[in-house]
Amino acid sequence: MAGLLAARILTTHFPRVTLLERDTYPDSPQDRAGVPQGRHLHVLWNYGLGVLDGLFPGLEREFVERGVPDLKLPGDLLWLTPQGWRRRFDDVSRLLTFSRGMLDHVVRERLFAEERLTVRTGVEVTELTATSDRRTVTGVRLRERGTQGTGEVLEADLVVDATGRTSRAPEWLAKLGRPFPAETRIDPLLGYATRRFAVPEGFDPGWKALYLQAGAPTHRRTGGLFPQEDGTWICSLSGAGRDYPPTTDDGFLDYARGLRHPVLYDAIKNAEPLTPIHSYRRTAGHRRHYERMRDWPAGFVATGDSVCAFNPIYGQGMTVAARSALQLDRMLGEGRSTRWFQQRAKKAGSGAWLISTGEDRRYAETQGPPVRPHTKALNRAVDLAVRAANSDPVVAGQLIDVLGLGAEPFSLFRPAMARRVLAARNRPLPVDPPELEPRPDAPAPVPSEETARANADAR
Repeated sequence: MAGLLAARILTTHFPRVTLLERDTYPDSPQDRAGVPQGRHLHVLWNYGLGVLDGLFPGLEREFVERGVPDLKLPGDLLWLTPQGWRRRFDDVSRLLTFSRGMLDHVVRERLFAEERLTVRTGVEVTELTATSDRRTVTGVRLRERGTQGTGEVLEADLVVDATGRTSRAPEWLAKLGRPFPAETRIDPLLGYATRRFAVPEGFDPGWKALYLQAGAPTHRRTGGLFPQEDGTWICSLSGAGRDYPPTTDDGFLDYARGLRHPVLYDAIKNAEPLTPIHSYRRTAGHRRHYERMRDWPAGFVATGDSVCAFNPIYGQGMTVAARSALQLDRMLGEGRSTRWFQQRAKKAGSGAWLISTGEDRRYAETQGPPVRPHTKALNRAVDLAVRAANSDPVVAGQLIDVLGLGAEPFSLFRPAMARRVLAARNRPLPVDPPELEPRPDAPAPVPSEETARANADAR
């Protein structure tokens, strides 16, 4: 997705853009090898949806027309947070939930209609080419995937690396005389397993989706059950600290039974499985500190998971890719340097990094640098905010905006919001799942200033 969105930006600034892809693209909304976690649960928060709709006007409408579920939050979602059940206020926020194949297919259809874009599949980049002084990247050397030899040189005014977690950019830069970048890695040793189910005939529990979060540090399991565009369910189970979900039929159900509440297990125990169980365990977060490299070459940038990858369980990677695409647009429109972009790319992912790694550090088994006191203090403050959001629709709206990256995390602790958070700290935690609570007197949700600005910039 980072590559597709970067290509969309480039087509507004260059007369010719070439997209290089190691994999091949299917002609329909299908999973493909080049997206290793494509078979698992994907959601798009309201902020990220707004950015994508700004880059591809009408995209949101097209998703809905293709049957993509549009969920109101938290009214349509039975949500067990680490601090108890969230009351089901209506119309606080929203998210779309779909297969990754559908998401990518619709975006590709819109992007590939651009006449300035040329797409080459089945090729891989082996190195960057540069001027004799190695200060400016002038293109890439590539070859057909699976072949040997030197291949061909493709010249370019700008090269964008969006090759994800397996990016070889550090090696390419080393060949140009740049040292390997510093890297921060935090691994919660989390894995997840996913299966699709047919919705049982006549099943109507009063909710459209389930999200049962872990209760760190003692309870490591999370479960999600969400609708898909074809009317099926997708169920993803995950566990931190090597508490990996099994990939056998009985093991998968038994693992679901071990979640913090049996409601998800009860929903799927008699449902018809439609797919095998798929597992994924490459969930460590890493941050390559390209922004610290003073001798960054002109003509080259890295974006998306190539720069900063997150534990996918938080559903923020695509939104960070979208935010980075907006900064790429700024770089080209304002004549900024490529080093400026790397600094902005770091900022585009800072909120997601703070949220995801803060949660991952709650487990004793998590591998990474020592937990600092400010991380523990921040987690205690987040616990209070989550607890307040379970009963206060204003805090809930702000928290969801933070999780979806439409607002900065520290917006939860500004004076007015902090007063609401503290007022709720002694409220009892409900034991039973809540019923839907329509609130006709509640004000309509107002997007944050950052969300509104990003949507306008994208358009």
